[in-house]
Amino acid sequence: MLLIVGLFLYVDQNQELVVARALKSFNQSIPGEIQIDSSQPEFFENFPYISIDLRGLRLFEDKSKGTPIAQVDDFYLGFNLWNLLQGDYTVKKIKISGGYLHAVKDLDQNLNLMKALVKADESDTLASESMEFDLASFQMGDFFASYLDLGDSLETDLQVEKLTASISFRDSVYRVGLDTRMDLDVLSKGLPTFLSQKKTGLKLDLVYDSESRELQVNKSQLELEEADFELAGKVAVLDAGMDLNLKVEGRKPDFNLLGAFLPKELADGLKQYQNQGDVFFRGSILGKAGEGEMPAITIEFGCEDAFFLKTANAQKLDELRFTGFFTNGAERSLRSSEFHLQNFKAKPGKGDFQANLIIKNFEDPHVKINMLAALDLDFVGEFFDLEGFEGISGEIKLSMDFDELQDVSMDRADLIQLKESVQSELILSNLSFSLPGLAKPIKKMDVRAILKDGALSLERFDMGIGSSDLSLSGSLSDFPAIFHRLDEPVEAKLKLNSTLFDLKDVLGDSSSLEIVHDLSVSLSFDAIAKDLFGFDYLPKGNFLIDDLYMKLEKFPHVLHDFHADVLIGANDLSIRDFKGEVDQTDFLFTGKVENYRKWFREELSGKSSFTLDLISRQIRVNDLLTYDGVNYLPASYRDETLQNLSLKAKIDLNYQNGLQSMDLNLEQFKGKLSLHPLKLESFSGRVHWENGWLDVRDFGGKMGESDFRVDLLYKKEKDSTEKKNEFRLRAKALDLDALLGFEGFEKDTNHQEAFNIFSLPFSEMRFAAEIGKLKYHTYWLEKIRLQARTDPGHMLYLDSLSMNVADGSLGMKGYFNGSDPENIYFYSDLKAEKMDIDRLLFKVENFGQDYLINENLKGRISGNISSKFKVYPDLTPILDQSEAKMELRVYDGSLINFAPMQAMSSYFADKNLNRVRFDTLSNTFELKNGTLFIPKMDINSSLGFIELSGKQGLDLTMDYLISVPLGMVTQVGFRALFGGRNRNEIDPYQEDAIVSRAEDRRVRFVNLRMTGTPDNYDIKLGRK
Repeated sequence: MLLIVGLFLYVDQNQELVVARALKSFNQSIPGEIQIDSSQPEFFENFPYISIDLRGLRLFEDKSKGTPIAQVDDFYLGFNLWNLLQGDYTVKKIKISGGYLHAVKDLDQNLNLMKALVKADESDTLASESMEFDLASFQMGDFFASYLDLGDSLETDLQVEKLTASISFRDSVYRVGLDTRMDLDVLSKGLPTFLSQKKTGLKLDLVYDSESRELQVNKSQLELEEADFELAGKVAVLDAGMDLNLKVEGRKPDFNLLGAFLPKELADGLKQYQNQGDVFFRGSILGKAGEGEMPAITIEFGCEDAFFLKTANAQKLDELRFTGFFTNGAERSLRSSEFHLQNFKAKPGKGDFQANLIIKNFEDPHVKINMLAALDLDFVGEFFDLEGFEGISGEIKLSMDFDELQDVSMDRADLIQLKESVQSELILSNLSFSLPGLAKPIKKMDVRAILKDGALSLERFDMGIGSSDLSLSGSLSDFPAIFHRLDEPVEAKLKLNSTLFDLKDVLGDSSSLEIVHDLSVSLSFDAIAKDLFGFDYLPKGNFLIDDLYMKLEKFPHVLHDFHADVLIGANDLSIRDFKGEVDQTDFLFTGKVENYRKWFREELSGKSSFTLDLISRQIRVNDLLTYDGVNYLPASYRDETLQNLSLKAKIDLNYQNGLQSMDLNLEQFKGKLSLHPLKLESFSGRVHWENGWLDVRDFGGKMGESDFRVDLLYKKEKDSTEKKNEFRLRAKALDLDALLGFEGFEKDTNHQEAFNIFSLPFSEMRFAAEIGKLKYHTYWLEKIRLQARTDPGHMLYLDSLSMNVADGSLGMKGYFNGSDPENIYFYSDLKAEKMDIDRLLFKVENFGQDYLINENLKGRISGNISSKFKVYPDLTPILDQSEAKMELRVYDGSLINFAPMQAMSSYFADKNLNRVRFDTLSNTFELKNGTLFIPKMDINSSLGFIELSGKQGLDLTMDYLISVPLGMVTQVGFRALFGGRNRNEIDPYQEDAIVSRAEDRRVRFVNLRMTGTPDNYDIKLGRK
């Protein structure tokens, strides 16, 4: 006991020094570097050996360190107890627990592990001056090891669960017994191979003669999944590589031998079947391996009198037999490898299956297949549990004679011979099944396809789904060229027909999904075969659509005579000829999309351009903008037709972490409207968007008599720049009547339902306009100048507005208050100079009726008007809710059908009271509370000198005091006014209603008071 305690203390006190000296010596002898986190003695881990645990051991490829090649959690060195007492630090056992090793062979065939451990001029550096190795045992557990050959991108991964090796040495002969359990995963170019995710076990009995450098593999056992193999042979160790002579043979006569080499998913699926048969598997590995050489690999396999029984439903695949072999050929490479499956026969239920298969050249596979199959798909569905295909039924017949085993130098003669060797026919009858994602099951599918002389022909493909039907036919010109990815042209064609196709049958119930009637279309794609593989987003080629015809229900129109020619390049997509008709609308579109690839990327980045060229003889707006019975255009434009359209434009989009900028350059836009007889000519302009700013420059053209250009700078929200929103209109002429569809004053207008601009969001914005002439309500205004502005509170300020109108001039300033869009007010100060009233068509609204101010008044007018008008959304004033003060002077005027004068027509002789002319009328009128107040004014008229004052309500009630020359009054009128008395019975000096003007007492005037309405009035003598 004291000896053991003393030994423990000795090892504990000296192990750090021993380990440090050993590591220093070892690191000096290798190109790489070994480091540990710590070390401590472990007396029972490798009992009866005493161990030192090197914790956190790491191996680096060179002295610069970096990422470790290998790392071990616990690396135990086992020593003999008595040797330690004698100062002998010979390692007798190694145990590794946890960690990893990443071995990589570079393109120069150098292994990183050897580069770390072996100097170029030394063959053995595994011993140090402080520590020797004489292993009797080696153990490993929970360790991951990988080996990657960069030359062929082949990677082998091992997850070692447990490994135990016993080692003995006698007379230069080593005997090793190895027992291990691990998971094997072999990848080629990062993709799984047939040796992926395989549970593997090895029990090896190895004898190595160090003098002859020969390894004898005695009968050993290899377990791969549930298959057992026997392995035996010899391996000669050469200066460069090995010379192998190994044989392997399956130990169990069942299909686990073959299942061991199947992908994991298929191997797991095989477990649901009971199988039995005489199965064999034999293989050999013979020849040199290493320094670029590969051994010859040969495998033979087969079975007789086998069957598979699915235990869940008793479906049976019977009378199964086949033979086969694999060899890597004379070159011992993938290129010279061959796989043969011969005389494959089986009875799947009521069907029959026969096949022969040969595959040569695994780098570019060439295949020969002879196959005859007649299968009942009810059996196939129940036997294989086809995922996604529910309720499958029908019949399939396949005849295939596919022979590519030619001397494939692939010149023209070889290709012709290759095509002639490919003959196949596929027939599907009455096929029905359901697929996930489809609303209705596929039913009654009938297919016939023929592969002959290298050309694939789809003669018939008919199917139903719900109430829908679909028929296809087509062809592929050169199937072998596609199979081998050759630099040869190929053409694919497809014709599609359907009498009814309801998208609800495919996508599920939705009232918005379209229903298509009488669909027919021809499609084709021309390309180079090799370009159909390895592309990023779209294959290069020429895509054609021809003779498209369909009737749509939701979009109730007929699409017919569609044709499209799309050329897909490496970076650009050209639309060379896209034309067609929608009902009576036709179009021809050409264009180009530059850098189309960016639109397929998850994150948009870079610049892309679109070039557009569109022409049309006729575009009927109703054909394009009606969906599900609803037309979304204003009523006046729903039946509009645009004729002889020509449009050319280019759009540039720049993305970098989102859309950075957009440019639209409109080069040409022209055409002609039919209902609004306007000809669109010379439209062009530029639109730029960046950082939220919309910048429109010199945008415009000609529309009928209108010729205008527009500039706009706008951003919805303020930013830190000094830019301000602005709009500028420049026009030689602007015909608003034609642009807005003015139909004349005779047409009643619902002012309240007109478009309300104040319902839109307002911003801080300035407006300017310079218009040579403007047509408004049939009259031309000239030299219009406008400066205006808006703010977010729905205020529209007219800072200045001037124009020449009606042979005079008009100036205005004021503002609209639309803060409440339901109650819009207009405050203004207006100055007029000698405008011709007859040419002023100013329309007002009074108690629901529209009136024109020039209906009763003619002449030329000047003056000032200050007003507060309540207006409708179309800006028509509502007089009964408005106020105004009008200082007016009318020159050379006339009162036309003026109600007060017409009412007095029976009192005056030989006078035309329907038209009363006057030289000057000057007064200050006031409109308030629905009443027009008229102060006393003198009128030198065609009736003589008249004085008039009073008021008139907007409901046409009037109260006027009128003084007229007494001589104008007829005898009848005189008696009516003076209670039946004649003129000679009245003393004008005694009658209060008769007065004389101070300037001329010889002329007598009679004062009349008129009250009532034009239809019900009363006239009687009045007094001042």
